[in-house]
Amino acid sequence: MRFENSELRAFRAVIEEGGFRRAAESLHISQSAVSQAVAGLENKLGTPLIRRGKDLRLTDAGRRLFDHAFEVLTGEQQTLEDIAQLRQGQSETLSLALSASINRFHAPGLTSAYYREYPQVRMQVMEMPARNIIYAVLAGNVELGFGPFQKDMQAFATVPLYTDSRHLVVSPGHPRFEEMKQGDADALKQTPLITSALDNPDLRPSIQRLRDQFSTVWEVSSLQLRIHMVREGMGVAFIDRRLLEEHPDCAAFHIIDDVSFGSIDKQVGIYYRAGKQLSRAATRFVALCESHWNL
Repeated sequence: MRFENSELRAFRAVIEEGGFRRAAESLHISQSAVSQAVAGLENKLGTPLIRRGKDLRLTDAGRRLFDHAFEVLTGEQQTLEDIAQLRQGQSETLSLALSASINRFHAPGLTSAYYREYPQVRMQVMEMPARNIIYAVLAGNVELGFGPFQKDMQAFATVPLYTDSRHLVVSPGHPRFEEMKQGDADALKQTPLITSALDNPDLRPSIQRLRDQFSTVWEVSSLQLRIHMVREGMGVAFIDRRLLEEHPDCAAFHIIDDVSFGSIDKQVGIYYRAGKQLSRAATRFVALCESHWNL
């Protein structure tokens, strides 16, 4: 079974336009064609996607398919725009997603060096949690991912650049700071873990039970806000070693190293979909990074 882009386009339009008639008008096709496309998707999946009525509402399956349609069609549109620009003699595009710590410590210097060498290349650089980078590369929304490797990277070609570590930390402002300093497991189980996004167990099975060590998990995409929340004693977090050494707001944090999961070693580098022929813009960025780390 496979989805046709025409079906996904019709389905997405129904939701975004708020009805079948408006979707047909926006796509310049008949309303019956839109209805048939949505019905075809529901027949393929064997489940309703839209609850019809005065107001259209997505089912759980519909919400999941809508997310997929958005990713696929957005990637398609970006590809068409890039090809149109290349056909008109315009510049290539460096499409890159990177993690917050890389954005803080490495991206400014790397992007400046890249611009000096290739000023004609258009840059599309996005900061994302590590898990989202994986999905963005797999979906084709970005060409290169730059961040920590997951345990299973079989779907990617990888370029290791350096090793790093993340450490579980707590602030003196936490009400159970003294207990946590001693690695008290009960104290940890009564406080939230504040993280950008807890890794998908399918991608990193070794920490699939990590959330069981804490009362709950708060997913906060902003690095600065995570640091603030830890400093205020709202929970604990895993922070990169270099960030702990250099960020002034992390100076008072205590590393909880008396628990088995207190530190996570990681390999950091660039990756892209296996078997993909990289663009010249991406190939040049990979070469720049390898030179930067003397590889």
